[in-house]
Amino acid sequence: MENAGIFGPSKSGKTTLAKALSAEFWRTHKLKSLVLDPHLENWGAHAVVMNDEAKFWQTVWASEKCVVIVEEATQTINRKKELSGVFTAIRHNKHNLIVVGHNGSSLLPIMRQQLEKLYLFLQSEKAAKIWVEETACPALLQATTLGQYEFLFYKRFFPVRRLRLPPP
Repeated sequence: MENAGIFGPSKSGKTTLAKALSAEFWRTHKLKSLVLDPHLENWGAHAVVMNDEAKFWQTVWASEKCVVIVEEATQTINRKKELSGVFTAIRHNKHNLIVVGHNGSSLLPIMRQQLEKLYLFLQSEKAAKIWVEETACPALLQATTLGQYEFLFYKRFFPVRRLRLPPP
């Protein structure tokens, strides 16, 4: 089980990518998604979408082998110390965690350090440097030059790849 983060500005393709990953986990592994989404968007028939944080976290800890997606991490996680265990202990429930937000600074360092995969859309130089520091991967500075729907894919111990989503 792996923890992943998707970060970038509005309209960059973050939610589109998160929905595609959710659908792929269902298609390839039959893993349902538990989604905390303040906007209650449609994530597909394989996803349970909630906007009540307390109920969402209860459901996450009471279940196993799901894709746990936290949309709008700047709003929902926002450096809440009590959510550190989500990043450090969620693997014991055999979940895959995907956190979606605008900027990695909305996570505490201990949270960022638990992300084994990153999907970085356009980043400011300051934001990119946070990821370089956390991952020891200078190639992530390329995130300052990305266009709309372009992102860097980082997986710990592997080379960074520059990829592009098809426009919606």
